[in-house]
Amino acid sequence: MPELLMQPIYWAPVHDTAQVVRATWFYQDTMLPVETNVANMLEAGYVDLRVWTETWKDELNSAVDVGSEGEMKIVHKLWPEKVAKSAAERRLESRQGLPSHENLMRTATSNLTHGEPETPEQLRERAVEAACDIVDISTGPGGADNKAAGKSTYGRGGPPRNYAPFGVIYANEREARLLKPNLLPSAYYGRRPLANYIRKGHKLGVPVVRGFDQAAWNKLYPTKHAKKAEKAAQGLATVTSGAPPSDRRKSDSELAASERPKVSDLILVVHGIGQKLSQRMESFHFTHAMNAFRRDINVEVGTNDVKSHFRKEMGSIMVLPVNWRHNLSFEEGGYRDGPEDPTANEFTLQDITPETLPSVRNIVSDVMLDIPYYMSHHQPKIVGAVVSEANRVYKLWCQNNPGFAQHGRVHLIGHSLGSVLAMDILSRQPTTIPKHLSDPTAVNLEAAKLDHFLFNTSNLFLAGSPAGFFLLLKRAQLVPRLENKDTSLREADSNNLSVCGEQGQYGCIPVENIYNIINPYDPVSYRMNAAVDSQYASSIKQAWLPTATAGWFGTRSSTNWFAGSGSALSGSGGDATKAPALPRLPSNVELETHNFTREEVAEKRMYLLNDNGQIDYFLRYGGGPLEIQYLTMLGAHSSYWLLKDFTRMIALEVGRERGRDGTLFAMRAAKRKVQ
Repeated sequence: MPELLMQPIYWAPVHDTAQVVRATWFYQDTMLPVETNVANMLEAGYVDLRVWTETWKDELNSAVDVGSEGEMKIVHKLWPEKVAKSAAERRLESRQGLPSHENLMRTATSNLTHGEPETPEQLRERAVEAACDIVDISTGPGGADNKAAGKSTYGRGGPPRNYAPFGVIYANEREARLLKPNLLPSAYYGRRPLANYIRKGHKLGVPVVRGFDQAAWNKLYPTKHAKKAEKAAQGLATVTSGAPPSDRRKSDSELAASERPKVSDLILVVHGIGQKLSQRMESFHFTHAMNAFRRDINVEVGTNDVKSHFRKEMGSIMVLPVNWRHNLSFEEGGYRDGPEDPTANEFTLQDITPETLPSVRNIVSDVMLDIPYYMSHHQPKIVGAVVSEANRVYKLWCQNNPGFAQHGRVHLIGHSLGSVLAMDILSRQPTTIPKHLSDPTAVNLEAAKLDHFLFNTSNLFLAGSPAGFFLLLKRAQLVPRLENKDTSLREADSNNLSVCGEQGQYGCIPVENIYNIINPYDPVSYRMNAAVDSQYASSIKQAWLPTATAGWFGTRSSTNWFAGSGSALSGSGGDATKAPALPRLPSNVELETHNFTREEVAEKRMYLLNDNGQIDYFLRYGGGPLEIQYLTMLGAHSSYWLLKDFTRMIALEVGRERGRDGTLFAMRAAKRKVQ
C-alpha cells in the first residue's frame, strides 16, 4: 500500500476512502496512534539515547539520586532548537572520535542547519526528515522499518498536534511522557517529575508507549459487536453444517490458521435510477446500501434454518455492486454527432431546468430522467456501460479468487431500470459462454469489446422492476432459452421451439431461474407471470414471500418460510419432488372449452423459467394502523435492501439445491380454487 490510502477495488470510490497510518508510538490512555511526525521524533530520540540499554537505566537511577539537576539532564527535547551553522560544525568536529553509527546520526541531525527555513513548519519538516534518517541508520540496510507513516487526521484530543515546546522523559524501554515546559524538571522550582510522579505511577503529562498493546486495547474497548455483526461474521465463513467457525477454530489449531471457505456464489447487483444523485447526496449512495445488504445476506447465511436448506457444495456468498451510471453523462453535449457548428445551439439539461424547487428538480433530473434516456438513442451507451462495468468487476473478482470461473456461480439482481437492462442484455447473451472466453482473467476487455456478460447467469432477481411493461411495449413474451444446459437436464422433451426461444429474441434469457419481487406500494414495479402466459397466470394464486417478521401486535403471518409440508430437502410432507396436486372437479361438472395444449406449454415454460412454477412474489410492506399510503409509497421503491424477507429469499434461492427437488414448499406455485 504505497500511498497508504484504502479504497474499494470493485467500484469507483466516491466517499468511501480511508487514510491508513503506520503507527509506532501510541497514546497510553487510548491506544490510538500518535501523530506521524511526533512519533518519528519520539523514535529518533529513542534511538539517539539508546533507551533500551542498561546504560540508560543507570542514567535514570542516577538522575533520581541526584535530584532536580540530574532529571534536567535526562530530558530529551522533542523538537530540536535551531542552532547556528558554525556552532553545529564545531560540535561535529568535536565528536570525530565517536562510533561510526553516532557520527552518521549527528550528520543526519546537521541537516537542520543547512539553509534558513522560512517558517516553523519548514523547520519541523526538516527535523522529521533528519529523524527518519536517524531511524533508518539505526536499523541498518535491509533492517526493520521503524518509521511511522501516513497522514494523521486526528490527535489525542481532536485535531493533530505537534507538541512543539514539549520535552520527553523516556521512563523505560516502552514508556515515555510528553511534558509541557511547566512540568519539566527544574532546579529553580524543585520539580522532579521522574521521581515524584512517573515512577510512582501518577498521571503527569501525555503518556505514550512504543508499540501496540493488544491487551490494553481489549481492556479499553471491550467487544461490543452488535448481534447482527456477529451473525454476519459467522455467516461469511459458514458451511452448510457444523458448529460456528469461531467454536471450531478453538478446538482445531489447523483450522484456526486456515482460510475461510471459498465463495461459491457471486451476486452482482445492477442499480437502477438514482445513482447519479449519489455524487451530490451521500444518503443516496447505492454502494453503501450494498454494503449493508451484503452484511444482511451473511446474517441469513449464518442462521441454522437457512443453512439446513443449502446444497452440499455451498460456500459463502459475496455481493458486489455494478456501478454503471456515475461515469455516464448524456446532458453535456457529448452526444451530438458531426462537425462542430459555431451557429449550433447546444444547450444542456441544466440550461432548461427552472431554478424553482431546486432540491426536488435535482432529484427529478438525477433520478427519474434515467428512464427517458434509456428509451432514447442513448440506449446502446447505457447497455454498453452496464456490460463493461459488470465484466470488469467479474474479471477482477476472478483474478483475486483463482478457480472461481470453474467452480463458482454468478447471480444477478436488477433493481428498477437495472432489471430492464439485465433483461435487454440477457436476451442477447449467448446460451453458454464461448470457450475462448472461459478464462475471464485472460480476456482483454478493451480489445474484445463484448456486447454480453463474460459469465453465465444462474439466477436473475428483479426488484421494483418495470421489465413487465417493457415486455408489453415490445410485444414480447418471457420464454426459456433453447438448448440451455439447465433446460435440457430438467425437461428434455421441452427443449424445442414450441416451448423455448432463441438467442436474440427479447425476453428469451439463458438463466436457471428468474424471480420478480414486487413491493405492493412500489409504483414502478409490474407483474411478469402474464408475460409467460396470461391465462396460466390467472389460474395460480398471487404469491407472497413468506415472512419471519412479527406484526404490529407481536403476531406473525400464517405463511412463513419453513411452514407447510416442508421443503423438498426435508423429506416430510409426502413426495416433495412433485408439485402440489391440483384440486379435482366432480365428474358431473361440465367444463368450458379449454385449450389444454396451451396450458401444457405455459406450465412447461413457467417451470423452465423458475423451479417454483411462478415468477412474481409480493413483499409484505407497510400496513400499520397509522399508515398513510402515499407517504409509504415514497420509500417503497428503495426499500428492498432493508427488508429481511427479501434478504432471506435471496440467500435461500441462491444456496438451495438446483432443480425442483430443492424448492421450498412455501415458495411453490399454488392453483386457484375452481369456482
